[in-house]
Amino acid sequence: MISTDNGFQEAVGFVADIDASGARITAATGFVEIYRGEVPDAALKLLGITGSPETRELLLSHPTVPRGHIRLLSLAGEPAGVIRDGAQAWDSGALFDVNLRALESIDDLHAAMGRNGFVSPAPITSFDFDPVSVREVLERDGDGLCFALMERVRPPLAGYEHVAGPASWVFNATQIVSDFSVARSFYVDQLGWKVVQEASWKHADGRNCMGLPVGLAPDILVTVGVYQAQGRMEGSVEIIRFDCDGLDFSADAPPKRGWAALRFAVSNLSEFQALAEQGGCKTIGPVPVHWAPHGDFRAVAAITPWGVRLEAFESVGSG
Repeated sequence: MISTDNGFQEAVGFVADIDASGARITAATGFVEIYRGEVPDAALKLLGITGSPETRELLLSHPTVPRGHIRLLSLAGEPAGVIRDGAQAWDSGALFDVNLRALESIDDLHAAMGRNGFVSPAPITSFDFDPVSVREVLERDGDGLCFALMERVRPPLAGYEHVAGPASWVFNATQIVSDFSVARSFYVDQLGWKVVQEASWKHADGRNCMGLPVGLAPDILVTVGVYQAQGRMEGSVEIIRFDCDGLDFSADAPPKRGWAALRFAVSNLSEFQALAEQGGCKTIGPVPVHWAPHGDFRAVAAITPWGVRLEAFESVGSG
C-alpha cells in the first residue's frame, strides 16, 4: 500500500554493487529485500540518464512497515564518482542523508553499521531539537550513502509500538541549503506543505554529530526545518542551513553514487509539475513508467535549484 500525498515512499540511491550494498544494509538495519529487477528506461530518464544502460535495482523495506523503502540502483560497468564527494556536513547541495530511528539501542545500531562498512564524522551526540531530546550519529559508506540514526530520549517515542527490529523505516530525508528562506518558501509557500518542526540553535559546548569543529561549533548558528504535505514526520523533508561558508554540490547528480532522489505518490501530477516549475525547478516528464512492484504510473522529476531530485508518481491503474 502506497501512501498518496503524504510524504515520500522511498529514497533512491546509486551504488557500485546492489548485492554488496544490500547485504550490508540489511545486516545492519534488519531491512529485507522485497524486489529486484532491471530498471525501466523511463525510470532512468527521470534520473537524467539516457541511452538505455544496463541497470539493476534492489528494493529494501522494513519488515513490518510498507513505506520508507530504500531503492538501490547500479549501472553495469565502471562505477561513477560520488555525489557530494569530499563534502563536509555544512556544504550545500543535493541530498545529504536519510533518517532511521534506533528503536532498541543506538549504540548497538551504530556498532552494526560500523561492522558493515559505515563510518561516522563524530561520536553519538545528545542534543535538543525543541521540543524533543535525541541522541544522533551519522553513518556514511564508500558509495556516499549517508544515514542519520536517531534515538529519542524524551518525550517517549509514540506511534512506533508496532515497529519491530533495531531500526525504523526511513522517515525523513535531509538536504543542506545555502539559503534557508528560499528552500522553506519552496516547500511551504509553493508546494503547500505544512511545517512539522522548525528550530535554530548553536552547539554551546561544541559537541555535535555533524562533524563541525568543536572549537568553532559554539559560534555557528544552525537553522533547521522539517516539512511534509500533511504535517507529519513520515516521509518528510528536512532543510538545514549552517551560518558559515561552504562548498556548493548542487550540480552533483546521477549516475554518480549516493542518494539520488526521493519518490512520492501524488494524486495530481500536473499540479505538482506546475508548482515545482513555478518554484524554480527544472522538470523531466511526464513519462509513463512501471514503478515495480507497485504498478503503472505517470511520473515527473523536479530538480530544485539546490540539486535535490523529487520524483512524483501518479497511478494510472491498480498495482
